[in-house]
Amino acid sequence: MIIVKATFRMGGITYEGYEMQGNTLVFKFKRIGDFFTQAIVKKEVKAEVDEFPAKVIMEVDTNGNVKRYEAELIFDDGNEKIYKASEL
Repeated sequence: MIIVKATFRMGGITYEGYEMQGNTLVFKFKRIGDFFTQAIVKKEVKAEVDEFPAKVIMEVDTNGNVKRYEAELIFDDGNEKIYKASEL
């Protein structure tokens, strides 16, 4: 299992799911609208994978402006890996 602890700089974020792109696992988040609360928002999301990816990415799409952030591995017990990612 892969867990990502994500930190965002604005509210209005929704989790859209994950997908494998080659050997990279991409967690997708989206914001749509004109105004977003200026608050730090934290979310934790999980993915069941058959093989651990070489890299984990958090993708944030704000009204079509897509930015990617590489997640950092913070825990690994062989069965579960926890990553943290931030757009701050």
